[in-house]
Amino acid sequence: MLLVVFMKKNVDIEWNIKTHDKIAKRYARDHGEIYNEIEQRRLRQKLQDAIFYIKTGSKRKIAFDFGSGAGNLTSHLSELGCNVIAGDVSQEFLDLIASKSYKTIVQTIKLNGIDISNVSDQSVDMVATYSVLHHIPDYLSILKEFMRVLKPGGVAFIDHEPSEGFWTEDPVYAFFQKEIKCNVRQDFSKYFILTNYFDWLVRRFINPKYHREGDIHVFKDDHIEWIKIVDELMILGGSVIHEEDYLLYNKKYDIDIYNKYANIISDYHLLVVRKNG
Repeated sequence: MLLVVFMKKNVDIEWNIKTHDKIAKRYARDHGEIYNEIEQRRLRQKLQDAIFYIKTGSKRKIAFDFGSGAGNLTSHLSELGCNVIAGDVSQEFLDLIASKSYKTIVQTIKLNGIDISNVSDQSVDMVATYSVLHHIPDYLSILKEFMRVLKPGGVAFIDHEPSEGFWTEDPVYAFFQKEIKCNVRQDFSKYFILTNYFDWLVRRFINPKYHREGDIHVFKDDHIEWIKIVDELMILGGSVIHEEDYLLYNKKYDIDIYNKYANIISDYHLLVVRKNG
C-alpha cells in the first residue's frame, strides 16, 4: 500500500513538472484570476502587512517564494525590499524568473515537489506561497518544512486557495456566479482549441479528476482543509497572526457586479502564521 501511495505521489509530481514547463511562458496570459489590477493590489498589500509581522530582527529580510511559478510573489517581495529565494519544480519557470531584473537579490532553486531539503534550517524570514498547496500531494507535510526553514519570529504566508465556504452550497454565491456568467462576453475561440475537447473526454469517461495543469486537491471530496493547516502549524510552534476569507476577482468579471458582492460572500482564503521565538 505504501509503495502505491509513493508511486502516485511521483506520478503527480512528474505531471506537475511536465505541464508547468509547457505553460510557463503563457501562464500570466491564461490566468486572469491572478494577473489583474485588483487581485495584484490586494496581494501586494497583504504581503506588505505580512512582512510587518516578521519579528526575526533581520535587517534585510529573506523571503522564500515556495512554488514561485512565473514569479508573481517574487516580484512583489523584491519590490517590498526582501531578498528572495524563488523555488519551483519547473525549470522553465525558474529560467523565466532569472531572466528578469529586480531591486534586491533574487536567486532561484529547483524543488523536488516533496520537500525543501535544499533550504537550510532557520535560514529565511518568510515563506510565501500562493496558489500552490493544491499541487502538493501531501500538502500538510510540507508545512513542517515551512516551519523548519523559518527563523524564530518568521512568517508563513499562505494565500489563494479556496475557502471552506467555497465548497458549501451558498445560495448567494450561486446567484453571484449566475449573474457574473450572464455578464461575461462569450469567448467563442475556446471551441476551436482541440485540447479542450480532449480535457472534456478524459474528465467524462477516463479520469473525472484529471486537470490539465496538474491540480490535485481541487475537488469537493479532496480539497485544501484550512482547519487542518492551522492545527498543524500550531502543533509545529506557530501562532495565527492573520486569517481572512475574500472574494477573488477575475478580469472577466463585471466590476460593478463584483463590488456588489465583495463584502457579502467569499471564495478564497489567506493565512499568516508566525513561528514562535
